[in-house]
Amino acid sequence: MNRWLIKNKGFTLMEVLIAIVVLSVALLALAGLQIISIRGNSFGNHMTEAITLAKDLMEEMKNAEWEDIEDRDDDPIGSSGITYHRECRVAEAGRIRTVTVRVSWDNDTHRVTLVTNFADLRAGP
Repeated sequence: MNRWLIKNKGFTLMEVLIAIVVLSVALLALAGLQIISIRGNSFGNHMTEAITLAKDLMEEMKNAEWEDIEDRDDDPIGSSGITYHRECRVAEAGRIRTVTVRVSWDNDTHRVTLVTNFADLRAGP
């Protein structure tokens, strides 16, 4: 048997150290991506919750009597534990009311706004 083949079996210490360094750099990059992914998911959850809060208030306005469609403010606490600021502003032009619902969080750095028009369909001139 050739003694050169027997001598070259296995890895040297330098090869093992280089492999460990390459693996460590790759794992650190994956850890950074994981943090970005968690932040993105958290923002998506907050956005979904804010839209749901805005839609709930808009539905309340939709089902309210014409006289009860008015400005409102409240601070509901979401299922994630953060406090949202929800405000409803009503602008009237004749028999049409424009309702704007804004939900914000993180000291108003993020917000969702829904706008719709309601018409007074009661009998009259």
